[in-house]
Amino acid sequence: MRAEDAAEVAVLSGQLGYPATTEVVARRFATFAGRRDLVALVAEAADGSLAGWIQAHAETLLESDPIPVIGGLVVRDGARGRGIGRALLEAVEAWAAARGYPGLRVRSNVVRERAHRFYESAGYARTKTQHNFTKRLPGAGGDGGRLDP
Repeated sequence: MRAEDAAEVAVLSGQLGYPATTEVVARRFATFAGRRDLVALVAEAADGSLAGWIQAHAETLLESDPIPVIGGLVVRDGARGRGIGRALLEAVEAWAAARGYPGLRVRSNVVRERAHRFYESAGYARTKTQHNFTKRLPGAGGDGGRLDP
């Protein structure tokens, strides 16, 4: 992913259910610079437009060894079912393997049944179901966007 992809990434983020402006995506992307524990990749269509994107980051917890977590994966409406998502997923898996991580984790909203079938067909296993709790803090910064990606 490059900084100049921000506008199309923002459009695709909206298709994923997380609307964002070009400026917000550009600001977020700028925080990724130089981080070895984070990757953001795009798939380009034949016409040069973005067909999809994926982002993953290493999650470091006291109770477990670091493992990359897919933060988002989206393929443009009308381009799904053509192997683009699988190619993006495989690229992130290669990134994780090259850094010596033992696996990869993804969380998917319970209503995204098509996504569940996609991940299972790619060899991912359901390991648990959980609830996600979020609290907006008074006076906290940010762009005012959703807190539940």
